[in-house]
Amino acid sequence: MEDILHDHLKALGRDIGKSLCACKVDDPLVCVEIPEKESGWVHYTRTRPAARKLIENLQNGVDVPHAHTLPGCLPTPPEDLRRYLTSVVEKGAEVADAEMYEDDIKDAPGVYSRWMSGGTQICHLKSWKNAAFFGSIFHHIQINSPTDVELATWDLFHGHMFVHVASPNQNKICCDLGILFHAKEFPLEYRRNNLGKVIPIGHTDAGGGEDVRMGSKCSIKQPEYYLRNYLWLLSTNQVVVLDTHSDDLAGIIQNMEFHTVGSFYFKQVGDINYFPPKSFTGSVVNLLAEKERDHLRNYVDGDAKDKDSKLNVGERIEFMGKMDKNRWFAAQVTHLIASSKETARFIFATPRAHLASPTLRIKQAIDGVRRQISRLDSYRLQDLENMLILTNKTEEKRRKNAETAHTRSTDDERERDAHTSLIFSRRIPPSARHFVLNQINEEKKTRQKRLNRSNSMELEKLLRQGIDKKDATAALSLTRSNSTGLLSAFRAQNLLQASFSKYRPEFLCESFGSDDYEMKRVAAYQAHAFYAASTLRAMLLDKIENIGPMAAGAKVAKIVALETHQKWETMRKRRGVIVETLGSKGMSDKLIQIMYHYEVEP
Repeated sequence: MEDILHDHLKALGRDIGKSLCACKVDDPLVCVEIPEKESGWVHYTRTRPAARKLIENLQNGVDVPHAHTLPGCLPTPPEDLRRYLTSVVEKGAEVADAEMYEDDIKDAPGVYSRWMSGGTQICHLKSWKNAAFFGSIFHHIQINSPTDVELATWDLFHGHMFVHVASPNQNKICCDLGILFHAKEFPLEYRRNNLGKVIPIGHTDAGGGEDVRMGSKCSIKQPEYYLRNYLWLLSTNQVVVLDTHSDDLAGIIQNMEFHTVGSFYFKQVGDINYFPPKSFTGSVVNLLAEKERDHLRNYVDGDAKDKDSKLNVGERIEFMGKMDKNRWFAAQVTHLIASSKETARFIFATPRAHLASPTLRIKQAIDGVRRQISRLDSYRLQDLENMLILTNKTEEKRRKNAETAHTRSTDDERERDAHTSLIFSRRIPPSARHFVLNQINEEKKTRQKRLNRSNSMELEKLLRQGIDKKDATAALSLTRSNSTGLLSAFRAQNLLQASFSKYRPEFLCESFGSDDYEMKRVAAYQAHAFYAASTLRAMLLDKIENIGPMAAGAKVAKIVALETHQKWETMRKRRGVIVETLGSKGMSDKLIQIMYHYEVEP
């Protein structure tokens, strides 16, 4: 197994070290002076007594019988997390979140929205290193837990992040960041109403195909189910698994049937959701975690058959800690996860202060206006601008008329004024029109820059083919799109080939001669015939039938479409004959299929 794991990690591009890394936290607690201005830090001192006692015992290195430290080693936490804590105390959670997360609120991906902890609106962390570190904790739990854990939507996929501030000591405040992870989130017995009965998985009352228990492998009847709460602290950079049977945790148990340690007993600042694909180091987990747990069941639990399995947690962890090679490989996996930008793609955060921030909400509303404007085509964009300007002028005219009381509007003017007032005055108030007009102007500038860039590239394409710049510019201008203003090197090249013999391919010269034509005249035919050959055919047809460029171009286009259809029909029949012949000679179906797709010229 070791060789397989080693090769797998090599294939992932990980430089394998020679010893287990030791990532210790040199300066555990973040301590800052008490801010002169109230920033809300007092809120984070109100952690429930049972939770406070647990956190502070872990911080002080006190042996906690109901909190078992997982073996293995986590990567060093990014320094940003310590800065985040300082900002929470000194500036408040809203400012701290603004420094930690991107200034953008997004809807959760539809495929994950029904599982997303913290709501269906999410944010991404600014630094991929912070996101990747959080992802590594999930993998650390999965690989080093003494019980089966899977990174799946029904098992471990989220954690509740909180801030804990100790009681002020003289003029200083010491604080810590933690995450309470819930594994085995949706067991087979999960139900929306605790007093209701269990509904079969997939039942319409449980959401049918949207049932959150789909694929679940866990049950509250499993002896190890109670080992589903994990706690990580920045100050220790370790994860402990909590024994919910302990009376010391009774004060923070939300639901004893499902052994849930309540997140609201801690002072939450947000949730971290993680949905990695199954292929993300999946083979490492299968080889290491599953085999190791089978080993534990055979050798540790097998020696304690008369004991309740809950008493074997400490024994299991102690046994795992002695398996140095396994812990080394586990550390390599978590460090690989923490050092990969790819990990950040699967982290979705729901920071409370950030999502509720008025300034961010207003920014989202402004961005929404910009998005709506950017979705309008050029005609509707111009209509919107004209109507806004007209509404402003109409209201100004009304004010002047009211002041003078001499000028009377005509019936048509009054009807038009009423119409524009109904549409725009109610929907876009005067105070917002200036902003909307500015956004329209910005959008028009953006589109013009994009158009200029695209058109310059089309000109370059023709110049690289050796076409004279004057001819290229004229051809592009004559074939410009009326609706978008876009130039097309392809359309211009076909016009040039139809107009001038020097740009005409040899096969076209053989078919239509080497005469040159006025480009503007040719463009009238090309607008309907499109290709160079079709354009030249339309000109010859018009010379014979005298039906005009539009009719000649349309007629040739129909003839070419019919000829193309007949060509492909002939090829289809010939291929059919070949397949039938090969089949009669005993050729294999696979060979016949290859021959069928081979292009046979008619």
